[in-house]
Amino acid sequence: MPALKIFRILSYIMIPIACLFGLMGFLILIPALMNPSMWLMLFLFASIVIYTFSSFKFLSSGIERNARCKPSLKDWIKVNAYVSLVMGGMFFINAIGILSLGPVALNDFVTQMIDSQPNLPKGIKPELIISILKTVAGFMLIASIIIVAHVILGLRMVKKFGHLFVPPTNQ
Repeated sequence: MPALKIFRILSYIMIPIACLFGLMGFLILIPALMNPSMWLMLFLFASIVIYTFSSFKFLSSGIERNARCKPSLKDWIKVNAYVSLVMGGMFFINAIGILSLGPVALNDFVTQMIDSQPNLPKGIKPELIISILKTVAGFMLIASIIIVAHVILGLRMVKKFGHLFVPPTNQ
């Protein structure tokens, strides 16, 4: 069962990614309370965290121990999987967009960004911002591929092991 083995490996890789998104969500929690437009970003970060840990619970208790899971766990996995899939797709498109920019276009973009931010320290050079931007885009590209692959495999596992979500009959 190579798909299950890949799903298991990706599940363990997803845990640090989910922790990072959980930390980012925690950091924007207070600003989101003051700025309701940030609630969407908070919801998106939370959905990746919820999906990761609910699918990991399904893997560890349902698939590996062959134990029954609550039907609500299936709902949590599926709802947050779709949101995580969209989020992974957005990360992928953004990362490809940044990494595919030529050096001149990227330099112009960063220069315009620095000029539009009057609160930035004066010593920040465009080369530093470009290297940070490329590093973050590279990380987001890798994370998005892992997220999308995990969600696709996770939804297949939920379908394949759907019998684990059936509540036991009382006799």
